[in-house]
Amino acid sequence: MGRSMTFGEYLRACRLKAGFGLRTFAEAAELKPSNLCAIEYGRQPPPQREAVLARIADALGLPQASRERRRLFDLAAKHRPGTLPPDVATFAGRTPGIPVLLRTIENKRLTHQDLERLTEYVNRQLGKRAR
Repeated sequence: MGRSMTFGEYLRACRLKAGFGLRTFAEAAELKPSNLCAIEYGRQPPPQREAVLARIADALGLPQASRERRRLFDLAAKHRPGTLPPDVATFAGRTPGIPVLLRTIENKRLTHQDLERLTEYVNRQLGKRAR
C-alpha cells in the first residue's frame, strides 16, 4: 500500500479538483502565491492557525462537516506530532467532558479498531441529534 498524502499534496489535489489555478486560489484563500506553492511542494509547513485553515477550506468550497474538510485539518496537524487539529483543539478546550473522555480512552488502551467501533456507535446512537 502506498504512503498517505501530505498536507501539501492533498491541498494541491483539492485545488486542482476545484478548478483553481495557483494564483487565483492563493488570492481566494488570502495567501501569497509563493507561500501556497511552497506549502504544496512541502518546502513550507502547513498553516496551523484555525482561521487560516478555515479560509483555505472555504476557498476550496469544502462544507463545514465534510470528510474532506476534516482531512485538511487533520493533515495540517499531522505535520506536528502530538498536536490536535485546530478545530478539534478549539472544541476540546470549550467542552468540559472531553479531557475525561480522552483519559478514559487512554486508560482502556483502545485499539484503532475499538475507536472505529466507538465512533460508529456514537454516530448511530447520537446521529439523530445532528445540529
